[in-house]
Amino acid sequence: MTRHFLYRYFSKNRMKHQLITLFICSILIPVFIIGNILGILTYRRTTSHYEELSRSQVKLAHSTIVSTSIYLHAIYETVLNNAELQELLCTDDPDFDSMEASAKLTDLLNKTLSNTAMLSTLKIYVPANLIQNTEPNNYIAPFTKELEETPWYQKSRKISGNFWISDIQTGQNDMDYWELHYCCRIPVPRKNTYAVLIMSVSNDYIRNLISNKNYQIYINVKEEPVFISSDRQYAGKKFPLDIEKEEQYLKTGFFMLFGEKTIGSFATVNLYHSSDKLHIFVADANAVGITRQLLILFVTIMLLALLISVVIIFLYANYFSGRINTLRIAMSKVSNNDYKIVDNIQGDDELTATFHDMKTMVEKLKMAEAQIYQAQIREQMIENQQQQMKLKLLANQINPHFLYNTLETIRMKAFVDGNKEISRAIKLLSKSMRYVLDNTRTSSTTLDKELDYIATYMAIMKLRFGSRINYDLRIDERITPSDYRLLPLLLQPVIENAISHGLTDLDENGRIILKISLSRDGRKLNAHVFDNGIGMSKEKLSEVTAHLNTPVKNSEHGIGLYNINNRIHLFYGPEYGILIRSKEHWGTCVTLTLPLYSVLPKADPP
Repeated sequence: MTRHFLYRYFSKNRMKHQLITLFICSILIPVFIIGNILGILTYRRTTSHYEELSRSQVKLAHSTIVSTSIYLHAIYETVLNNAELQELLCTDDPDFDSMEASAKLTDLLNKTLSNTAMLSTLKIYVPANLIQNTEPNNYIAPFTKELEETPWYQKSRKISGNFWISDIQTGQNDMDYWELHYCCRIPVPRKNTYAVLIMSVSNDYIRNLISNKNYQIYINVKEEPVFISSDRQYAGKKFPLDIEKEEQYLKTGFFMLFGEKTIGSFATVNLYHSSDKLHIFVADANAVGITRQLLILFVTIMLLALLISVVIIFLYANYFSGRINTLRIAMSKVSNNDYKIVDNIQGDDELTATFHDMKTMVEKLKMAEAQIYQAQIREQMIENQQQQMKLKLLANQINPHFLYNTLETIRMKAFVDGNKEISRAIKLLSKSMRYVLDNTRTSSTTLDKELDYIATYMAIMKLRFGSRINYDLRIDERITPSDYRLLPLLLQPVIENAISHGLTDLDENGRIILKISLSRDGRKLNAHVFDNGIGMSKEKLSEVTAHLNTPVKNSEHGIGLYNINNRIHLFYGPEYGILIRSKEHWGTCVTLTLPLYSVLPKADPP
């Protein structure tokens, strides 16, 4: 149906319309479809690239925060297990050297703060009644009424574990900033109370590790305000995402940030030895815009390329259609015996050549009658030659019968004269020649007829060589020779080759064994021709095998096997053919592998 429609369309429309339709169907539509697919794939690939970059940035911030929490917890355990701190807070011994203990504790805290870049401040807050034994320093301070109003103090009274909190701090020049604090409870069991260790994480330290001018970064703890951001003015404000909706360990993709679509990554960090969670959001504000620009550029280039192609094809279609019209008009004039046509048409291609051929045709119209007459004469000559060939074919059909009758006359004369051996030899020769001549016009014969011919041929060889040659036929009991057909005259050249080359140096007891068998899988017919002659060396065997597919130049040896192998390949296929095995001074075995046909087409009529 489709084929008929296309045939009608292209056969009934003008060439210009055909070219335009062909361009639209074969170029415009496929390029448009492929271009869209490539554009989508490019867009997805670019988006995936930006997502992967934001995910890497989130993982960097994640690992920085986690490593910081682990290190700060290690500092907390060092302070917790400090003996001088417990003695300062708990001792009632008037002889206790508080100055020495305070100096050791201060030295420990001072080294910790100076050697830890991630810490901006470190302070221990203790009840006021426990600070009397402590020498004044920058690291230990009492609980005051002002501190009781702070969020960390109120939270330390509610929970017994460690926790993280962000809080606003006042820095140099009275500049406020937000900072992350790790608040650790230090039990004082002998006084049935506790102290609080507060370690403040340096914002500069975190920014130096995770900051990237290409990304917007927002970090907060729990539901508290953002304590660190790539935009310093945003610190202290609400987290830009709805944390309840984004409560996932790691999410990457498109997010709405301040009403605009962006590509980013959101992660929830479980802090070490704490139930508090940190939220990290990294966004590339330029990623969506760059991706869209890339897609728009790709589409623009594709549309521009298609537009140029459309303009070119339309111009060419008009040009080509005009040349065809010029040619059509000229041919119409010539068909009406009007030879006044233009001298030339534009271009230098097949149409131009056609136009010149038409002009040549016009110039030769006057010679048409003579050419027709000459053609009639040639036709008559060809017909005469065909008649002569038919006569020769009839003569060739008569000659074999004349030959058979002549041989039969000679045989009967020898028989009458009592020379039965000559009579038998002539009979075998006549039978052999009849089989050969009859099968030169057929494409197949039965296996039993081929074996009967081999027996006749070997009988002639026996008359010629006597005891030098003996013949043995072995047929697999599963094979009925009359049920199988094969190419005629396949086996005799192989046997003749075995006699000519294999048994040539034997004076007596030469043996030819023809074995007909089935292949192991039962799907092929194998004909093995074995001789106990001189055999071949490995080098000679390799040479003969190599020329099964290529005849030996200027040599008769191997040409027969090449012809047989070539016939088998041409008729049955390359999976069938000849295999030669030989061992020097032991003999040679040539195997013909043929298809096993249980039902074969009958032989061609003679």
